[in-house]
Amino acid sequence: MKQLVGALVICGMILSFCHASYVPTSQTLVNGVSNKYADKEFLVKQKFFFEILRHLHQPIALEEYLPFAKQWITDQSKYANYTEVNEFLQSYKQGLLKKGEIFTIFNYWYAKQTVQLYRFFQNALDWDTYYKNVVWARQNINEGMFLSALTLSVLHRSDLQGIVLPAIYEIYPHHFFDGDVFHDATNRRAMDPTYGFYVNKRYNVAQSNFTSTFATQFYGEGSMSYFTEDVGLNAYYYYFMMDYAPFLGGDQLGLNKDRRGELYLYMHQQLLARYSLERSANGLGPAQVLTWESPIATGYYPMLRYWNGVPFRARESNFLWRPYDPIKLSGLKAYEERVRQAIDFGYLIGRDGQRIDLRKPEAIDIVGNLVSGNADSVNVDYYKMIETTARMILAQGDYYGSSSEVWPGVLMHYETSMRDPLFYQFFQRVLGFYWDFKSFLPPYTVDELNFEGVEIKSVSVEKLVTYFEPFDVDISNGLGFDYSGGRSTWNFSVLARKNRLNHKPFSYELNISSQFAGKGVVRMYMGPQMYSLGQLQYMKKLFVEMDQYTVDLVVGNNQIKRNTRDFYYDIRDRTTYSELYMRIMKAYRGEEQFVLDMSEAHCGWPDRLLLPKGQPNGFPMSFFFIVTPFKPPKVPQFSTFDSTYTCGTGSGSKYIDELPFGFPFDREINFSNFVTKNIHFVDVSVYHVNGNQQNASH
Repeated sequence: MKQLVGALVICGMILSFCHASYVPTSQTLVNGVSNKYADKEFLVKQKFFFEILRHLHQPIALEEYLPFAKQWITDQSKYANYTEVNEFLQSYKQGLLKKGEIFTIFNYWYAKQTVQLYRFFQNALDWDTYYKNVVWARQNINEGMFLSALTLSVLHRSDLQGIVLPAIYEIYPHHFFDGDVFHDATNRRAMDPTYGFYVNKRYNVAQSNFTSTFATQFYGEGSMSYFTEDVGLNAYYYYFMMDYAPFLGGDQLGLNKDRRGELYLYMHQQLLARYSLERSANGLGPAQVLTWESPIATGYYPMLRYWNGVPFRARESNFLWRPYDPIKLSGLKAYEERVRQAIDFGYLIGRDGQRIDLRKPEAIDIVGNLVSGNADSVNVDYYKMIETTARMILAQGDYYGSSSEVWPGVLMHYETSMRDPLFYQFFQRVLGFYWDFKSFLPPYTVDELNFEGVEIKSVSVEKLVTYFEPFDVDISNGLGFDYSGGRSTWNFSVLARKNRLNHKPFSYELNISSQFAGKGVVRMYMGPQMYSLGQLQYMKKLFVEMDQYTVDLVVGNNQIKRNTRDFYYDIRDRTTYSELYMRIMKAYRGEEQFVLDMSEAHCGWPDRLLLPKGQPNGFPMSFFFIVTPFKPPKVPQFSTFDSTYTCGTGSGSKYIDELPFGFPFDREINFSNFVTKNIHFVDVSVYHVNGNQQNASH
């Protein structure tokens, strides 16, 4: 979903102008379409990041960077805010998390050190200072902490907009593939020195299975592993949480301009709705809602191992709280009750003691910031950090623990959280705040729902087909490499192969009759098939937004055809690490041009997972369409960033219109108002075929 979202204050106000936005492009017209290409300055930066992240757990091997690995830039005039830089340097001298230790962002000390390192990067006034400090940190700072701070910096530093990082599942493949894959690959390399170097890539493949056999043996959860362990899904969540990292915020980054609190709640609501559709397709009932008063029924055995060989922490079924957990739980329950009371009373108390009204629709943004406990919360000191506290308890971690006490489970990393069924059960609980808030808002009126003079006459949808197909991920960054062997690491590729869900591209066509000439907005959702409209009062929570776009209506009949390749939220699969590096180097040498076109975007929903897995005889669903009058947002879409090569995080201009996220399913439904002519439901079925049938399906 491309446009979808402990306060630690970041970077002083001076950072708003200390490094101006850099436009890394030249332009040409190809068949009347403007193509943008990276210039040499951009390619220097792009090359650097791919090289500095290669084999992250090994010392720097490239000669050109070694001179900068021993010392950071000491000249204070090279920094926008040297006080913040010095704060990091003092922490470094006192001792940070050591290299080789297990890192998690859900530890107070590690998070604090990560933010300090991030500030150290952000305060560099120029590229020369920045990249030399990055080289030093790469050599001297804990690998996980370095990766987190560097990723945050690339995503949020204005002069690095458009830079592509390797996919997180190829930088840190140990967090996405079972430990036995790396064990087998290491053994094969020991017996076959050419393994990984074969020109025919199929000889470099390591088969990878899902963990359903061991991970979730009970309650049928194992049948969902192809979805919960999908590398694209987990990368999507990781990058969303890095774009809107809870400890970053304020006016400096503009995250508050993106309705981040509302976005946080809506994004998780959509994840839960999508997960629920997948459960239904597998014959499973709704996800349980987590309660603090009983044992956790669903166990989870990740089968993942950290780089140093330590397994991820597991949880047995019917897990019982440890003796000191009730003390932590009592605090968490108190935090939840404070938010719940604020919603019920219709106001909350800000840091200055003033009441803040929660009966306005736009106050959902305030509630979302409150629940996530992010830096833009109006009073995080009182309402605390519900999500962070809960993750610590559920993962049996210690928020203030030292490295000898921290043994993280999957809930303590953004990129592994969605593997655990408990993630969904917990957010079912969290979303109670979302629906409680919405319950106090009046149902939409006819005038708010209707588009006068516009009627959707009919909708036709092509056949919907899903299938599994092999997908290769380059895991060579997770294997040790001998740089003294005379071979290039860029010719070394070991590919982990998994069967991933995919769907045949399909089109649909809207037949709209209009008495109005002008702009409208179409929203498309998918959800469970209903047998009566009254079911929508509950089922509305299970509808997933698939697409959103503007249309120019003319008076009379309008035929609007849309293909899944055009869908607003979706992104394609990423190019593998080494292949993309080769393309960068060809452009760097002037042999070809590097197009800036979002084809390697980090900020979107994986197109492969657009549809839930069908069934041989068809999985019944409903598609929902609504066309509304165009109500421009406060800041016109794309007016403050270039959408051809950046995601627009913090721009304040990401959204098509000003309507609430999830409209019109986000409030209680008054059925006497709801059925207007600009709304249309259509029943569809999703058919699942095996791989060799899908090309023959129509």
